[in-house]
Amino acid sequence: MIWLSPTSGTEECSIYFEIRDIDLQYRGDVTSGVVRGLLGDGSLELWGEVFLGAVESAQILPVWTETGEVESFSAAVDESLLIAQMLVEVKALFSRVKNIGNYSQSLDWLGPAAAGRCPVHNLAA
Repeated sequence: MIWLSPTSGTEECSIYFEIRDIDLQYRGDVTSGVVRGLLGDGSLELWGEVFLGAVESAQILPVWTETGEVESFSAAVDESLLIAQMLVEVKALFSRVKNIGNYSQSLDWLGPAAAGRCPVHNLAA
């Protein structure tokens, strides 16, 4: 879960981004794909997506009520700041995770003898 403070000039409002789905592809040094999750403030939950790769962006997905209105956070929440924070924080989270999805290097710490016991070509991606 990532905590965000998307209120201009103050930290009185906290919104969480609870990651529910990660669909990323790794090609060399490039990570691309989408991270999806719930955005909530304790009384309202909406869905958010963060897109990584050559074109990076984030969005809050619209949710309609039974009356046909689109739900949104209070007016105190700066949605453009929230979207920018989602992108920055998700990128920071994945930059701290080294070699995720790269199983060929994960056995190095065990030494050369361990590499023969666990064939990396059988590991699921």
